[in-house]
Amino acid sequence: MAIPGLYVALALLPVLLGLLRPLHSSNVFPFGPASDSSSPRLLLLTAHPDDETFFFGPTLTSLIPSSGVSLSPSPTHSNSVPFAFPHVYSLCFSVGNADGLGYERRRELQDSLDVLGVAEDKRWVLDKNEFQDNITAMWNASLIAATVYDFISDHDISIILTFDSYGVSGHPNHYSLYHGVSQLLAMPPASFKYPLAAYSLTSKSVVTKYIGIMAPILAKLKMTFSSVLQLTGRGTETGSPDLPVQPIFVAGIGGYYRAVLATLQHRSQRAWFRWLYMVFSQYLWVNEWERIHATVDVKTL
Repeated sequence: MAIPGLYVALALLPVLLGLLRPLHSSNVFPFGPASDSSSPRLLLLTAHPDDETFFFGPTLTSLIPSSGVSLSPSPTHSNSVPFAFPHVYSLCFSVGNADGLGYERRRELQDSLDVLGVAEDKRWVLDKNEFQDNITAMWNASLIAATVYDFISDHDISIILTFDSYGVSGHPNHYSLYHGVSQLLAMPPASFKYPLAAYSLTSKSVVTKYIGIMAPILAKLKMTFSSVLQLTGRGTETGSPDLPVQPIFVAGIGGYYRAVLATLQHRSQRAWFRWLYMVFSQYLWVNEWERIHATVDVKTL
């Protein structure tokens, strides 16, 4: 007599296998072809230690794959020119000293970036009076733009990643970075050594933010559906608003594990709700990105 549980396990097997490998949409950031003599340089802007893993883990674990793991494109990307993995840089604007734990949190950030694979010579954390961790204060956008400009000029950065205008959690320090980058992009193109592109992490409603393991399943189904429509001529890369036209990174089991392991390096932040966050937040599984555009006319900083 067959065991009912066996049928359930067999039915779930394709889903579980689908979670094993990471996936990205066909329109990832403009990294350029893999044959380029030098890889592009990408800068992740965060506000506090732990932002890098609480929110940006799927992107970092995809762009900095662990040994033996390669990034799998969606089906529509299979015939495209392979892109070069970028050099990933990290700039954190504060040490997270709101509770007087700045020194400890700085060290935890270094441990987290070790797990995520950001090289020691490609990471910085600021501790300036203008950018202190404060849940009620916005940071000055012009100062952010000036600070980021210095970093991208010194390190030949061509791609910036940061929060969107809501900042995922609504923290003003988070969305201050978005406004600072928007001002930076308003500078004349001649101000930059390389053409500069910036992307913001899409904020989600509470309902969709905490769907846990369903997040990668739904994201992969959506990308697969998009690919089918494109292959049958019923969809375009920039057509239907129902299709994922923005860059999307979906972590596999390995990427999720690395993001959780990096999160656990922030020992001073191990409150009970952080454990729930690691289980239910989609931001450890899926990152969706939108292009940031200039919002003000700034000629000089």
